Amino acid sequence: MRDADQAPKDADPAGSSQPPRASQPPHAPRPWKGAWRLAFALVWVTTQIALVITADRRPDGAFGFRMFSESSTLEVALYREVTGDDGQLARVHVDDGVWSAHDGSGASHRHAWNERVRRRELATFDVEMNAKYGVDAQLARLQAALDDLATHVPDDVDTRRFLLDVTVRKNAREPYVAHLASAERGRRTSGVP
Repeated sequence: MRDADQAPKDADPAGSSQPPRASQPPHAPRPWKGAWRLAFALVWVTTQIALVITADRRPDGAFGFRMFSESSTLEVALYREVTGDDGQLARVHVDDGVWSAHDGSGASHRHAWNERVRRRELATFDVEMNAKYGVDAQLARLQAALDDLATHVPDDVDTRRFLLDVTVRKNAREPYVAHLASAERGRRTSGVP
């Protein structure tokens, strides 16, 4: 009787005589899940390698490593190309990036380069400054700023196009001048006689 009174430890309290169930094994890993991770990793690593190899093809050299930065300087001068009284095109120097021009009705407006271009290294004129990101990168950024300005100054009908003369001294070599120009803004007529 003693044996009958003692129930096995694993026995069901309801008194069933079925052996206990083994715990369910965790779901088997899906083979495609690991393949996608591997494919993603290969694409990511390949992309990074391609960016590093092609860094010299981009003006700013992004994703490239340079142990020493350039010791280059730039001096930027802003000009407007306007039609003179004699009908000839003339270059007018813009002091400190600020100029006045007429709109289509003949009213005069004050314009400033730094209203559109906020970055200090792109909005400093007639002063020699370091080319922080290299000459090619700074020239590309100046060209983009010049094009942006030309398309966003609708109240200036006097200016045919904007010009930048950039005096470049690359790594203490002899200076040279890079000439940058915006696209022509088209012929417009102001109401000024």
